[in-house]
Amino acid sequence: MKDAVSGQRSRPTSDPDPAFFDRAAGRMAYVDEGPRDAPAFFALPGIPGSVRDFRYLAPQLTDRLRLVRVDLPGFGASAPDEEAARSLRGRARAVLDLADHLRLERFGLIGHSMGGGPALLLAGSEGARISHLVLLASVGLSRHRGLGRSPAAFRLAARALALPLLGPLLARSARARYRQRGFLGSEALRAREFSFHLRAIGALDFEELRRAADSPLPPALVVYSRDDPMLEPAIAEELARRIAGARTLAFDDAGHNLQKTRAPEVAAAVKALAGV
Repeated sequence: MKDAVSGQRSRPTSDPDPAFFDRAAGRMAYVDEGPRDAPAFFALPGIPGSVRDFRYLAPQLTDRLRLVRVDLPGFGASAPDEEAARSLRGRARAVLDLADHLRLERFGLIGHSMGGGPALLLAGSEGARISHLVLLASVGLSRHRGLGRSPAAFRLAARALALPLLGPLLARSARARYRQRGFLGSEALRAREFSFHLRAIGALDFEELRRAADSPLPPALVVYSRDDPMLEPAIAEELARRIAGARTLAFDDAGHNLQKTRAPEVAAAVKALAGV
């Protein structure tokens, strides 16, 4: 892992200021890079996550692909959206709204971690519009070790965080858990923001994801690392088996954020999938 991190620090990054799209549910932040006439991919981060999660991957892709990085509702600079907190389909709907705004009729999807959930659902329900599906250290079809508890438990904790007196006390514990897992910026989050995050996690529906995986899907790539502290290899391997014809790319020491630690290799695999 030390070699991966050292190599990551020497690679180019892309951190432009986001653009904004005003949806009925609130503004949505995004970064749109690369040739406008190239095949387009939307990149969906996990929880908590933002467009910056793909800052190492973007320069490796945008010589041949158009990359639209998204702050999903309630994360980064995007406004909260209750539909997006309640369901994966609500987050998928937000991505479609942005694609319509950008007049992109067909595009690929790159979903990292929890962002893999709405990416998989979109690929399963919008087959005419989705050209490719890339799942990076993605949530799968059953509970992974980083989740720890059931989605119902996260929904219950979210309700507790929303209580006026109890919420601020529980937020301290939530900040400590975020720090422990390496998520930056947790000190600035308040109880209501943690509550939104946990509701979004609690929206995981494994039956819904299994149905999507069994649907006719576009060409797919499942990327994972065997040392991922959040997702055990069996989660990715089950996902790859369930998706007909899925390609796989496995690393021994890329960790959970392999779009950072293995950006060149991931980008090469995405380009090969897209045929560019």
